[in-house]
Amino acid sequence: MTVDAVPYDDVETLAPDGGIAEQLRFLPGVTTEDEGDSPRFVIIRGAAPDLNQTTIDGISIATIGNDGEGSRQVNLQIIPAELSQRTDVYKTFTAEQDGGAIGGVIDIISRSPLDQKHRYALLDSYGIYSAFGGPDGRNAPEKSWRHFGGGFKGVFADRFGADGRFGIALSARYQSRVRNSAKWWQVVKTFFDAKGKEVAGPDAPGWDGRVVPGDHSFGSYTNRLQTAGSSAKLEWDIGDGIRASLLGFGFRMWESSSMNKNDIFTARSIIGTTPSGGRSVVNSLYTRFRFDNWDKKTFGGIGNLGWTGEDASLLLRVGHTRATFTNEQPSIVARALPRNLFLDWEEGDDEGGQIPRATALSNTALVFGSSYALNGATQSEHRANETLTNARLDYAWNAAPDDRGIGVVTGLEWRRLDLDLDLDQTVYRGGASMTPYLFDPDYRPFGSPVSFPWIDYPAVRDGLLPRTAIDRTTSSYNSRISDYRYVERLWTPYLSVHYSTGPSRFIAGLRYDHVAFAADQPVAVNRVIQPQLRRNHGGYSFLLPSFQATHDFGDGLRLRASYSRTLGRPIPGDIARAESVTCGVDDDGGTDCTISRGNPNLRPRQSDNFDVGLERYFGRNGVIAVAAFAKRIRDDIFFLRSIDIVDGAATSVRQPLNAESSRLYGAEFQVSQRDLKLLGVRFDPFANATVVRGQMRYATDSGTRTIDRLLYQPGFSASAGAKVQLPQIDGAFSLSAAYRNTALRTIGAGPKDDSVRTPLTVVNAALWHNVAKGVLFKYELANAFNSRPTMAMGQDPVSVSQIDVYGRTAFFHIVIR
Repeated sequence: MTVDAVPYDDVETLAPDGGIAEQLRFLPGVTTEDEGDSPRFVIIRGAAPDLNQTTIDGISIATIGNDGEGSRQVNLQIIPAELSQRTDVYKTFTAEQDGGAIGGVIDIISRSPLDQKHRYALLDSYGIYSAFGGPDGRNAPEKSWRHFGGGFKGVFADRFGADGRFGIALSARYQSRVRNSAKWWQVVKTFFDAKGKEVAGPDAPGWDGRVVPGDHSFGSYTNRLQTAGSSAKLEWDIGDGIRASLLGFGFRMWESSSMNKNDIFTARSIIGTTPSGGRSVVNSLYTRFRFDNWDKKTFGGIGNLGWTGEDASLLLRVGHTRATFTNEQPSIVARALPRNLFLDWEEGDDEGGQIPRATALSNTALVFGSSYALNGATQSEHRANETLTNARLDYAWNAAPDDRGIGVVTGLEWRRLDLDLDLDQTVYRGGASMTPYLFDPDYRPFGSPVSFPWIDYPAVRDGLLPRTAIDRTTSSYNSRISDYRYVERLWTPYLSVHYSTGPSRFIAGLRYDHVAFAADQPVAVNRVIQPQLRRNHGGYSFLLPSFQATHDFGDGLRLRASYSRTLGRPIPGDIARAESVTCGVDDDGGTDCTISRGNPNLRPRQSDNFDVGLERYFGRNGVIAVAAFAKRIRDDIFFLRSIDIVDGAATSVRQPLNAESSRLYGAEFQVSQRDLKLLGVRFDPFANATVVRGQMRYATDSGTRTIDRLLYQPGFSASAGAKVQLPQIDGAFSLSAAYRNTALRTIGAGPKDDSVRTPLTVVNAALWHNVAKGVLFKYELANAFNSRPTMAMGQDPVSVSQIDVYGRTAFFHIVIR
């Protein structure tokens, strides 16, 4: 079984934001999907985050995804690392594991106080400095900061009672930090021939080789991100091989975010060219304000009761968890239609991140001097709630690593998921003059040649909106068309047969996976929501075989091979959602809003997974390993994305569809060693690299298309680092770097409409040293080289469409232990 174990250390682990995902990004075959400047979702061997199964102590946990969209991906930003003793990442599967994982299984093993030999206590208080200040947030509803934050975490574990049979582990944390940022978009791409006539795209005959920008957009953000949480675990060694435990936890992440966005839209024509650019007619100017109050919570309890005998074991695990999401979001849009205004632009270069840039406007006075009118105003309240109850009973006989001969592992798992989503939205009618509600922020957005007027939101909220008519028809439609409820029940028995000769071990298994679901969704007829919800029933059943073989040649050399069939379950929102409109969730790709439509006819993915690897263990916890893997996926699910201009806003339209087939294959290499001595210095180095290739084939009404990669799959990723012991200062220095190349983010109607994340390297560093008995100082620097996440349109070549700027973040810790 291929499993990477990541132990957690309260001091040495580099996790600036405190989440589990930061630790996992340095494993072979693992990359991350980031939220802002922090990793949130994990991608394993090129498989999307929804294709992983995340558990705590083997029990599945509820998730609301990123924004309550009804996905299966678990946001590992929310789960603090100090909950864990270690995290196990499984890349190959037996029947003993959940059948709903194509990428991998992430099992967070909570701290065990009974594993402590002595009482353990730690208090870590720290300050934070974010280098990128951004705007001053003067039109934000809540006070904003530009640079400083701070936090603390505490951990306590001890044994008590007769013979130390009881144990308790406690953890708590709070953090508040500033994450101001800037985004620079150029999304709308147009193409012309040598005579200035528009053509369909870069593959059209006669294309002159230019990618002409149709818009230029600049976002300025003030963000305050807060996290808090605690956990408590009680363990009892009852005796005679019986142990019981109860874990309770609650974690929260909430963020207040003010966005000021400015857009320049140009006509789909070009009136002049230069060797590296051109001139276009400006159609419209936009200034937008949006405020978000994202609030995400995960909490629950997990109980274990286990017995371990001489050659058998029995384990009962039960868990109930809940995840919630709320967001209150006002959004105001003002538009001007200037006359005789022209924009000069240049093609992208290395200094500007390869994004086409606006260099000048022919009359900058029109930016502030034009008449602006209310183009759109909404007040949205988004709520999502998911509960998940999971129970499993596992029995094993003669199946421990040291057992010989035939053994058996069998069990039964039951799970119930209940998700409901509710959106309330008030839509105001446009047309009112916005000129009295604009101000000069004395701030030029990143990437822009000029400054823009911004919206005085408090004045609009208190003065304009109470006098503005509400579009009650659209408000009612938007508020009800997005609502749904999804209930899913799973029960799955399994049987594994083990056979071991000592050097060789074989595991053959079969898992029966049965799922039934019911989805309640609204019905619209001519944009009128009907009074009764429509209930869709569905489900599926599969037999999932697996086989693994391992042979130990001696002297630390081990060969392993495996096969398994697993599923990629459709996410609840893709089945139950009728239609939803969300604006400003993460602004990826530069569109202001996303229209998402569900598909109740989605089939689960079926993946045949193959893996072979060779490992050589040496020295003190040293390993060098290579592995090759392949996944053949039937009925893969992808999102077809198009970009339209709807009510003056660049809008993504997304719908999930089943592909005809997909495949993933690749190879991993890793090497690591602990306590290596070189030139009198002791250090712990590691390095790994992964190559992944993929192919997806799908058919739509417009024909069949084959893509040479899968969603989220980078072609190459690598990470490396080392911890160096510094006895001169009674401390150590740690440096780590993670790299991934281009990854497909969304699939468009054609290659030019695909969006990709361009290559990214992130480097983190830390230094710590003892200053007194039990007192330690630690200094961390995240994103040391100021890397800027970038998105692009197309595949080969790509045209950059978005650049994000977050800057570096520094931490200073005072640790008492």
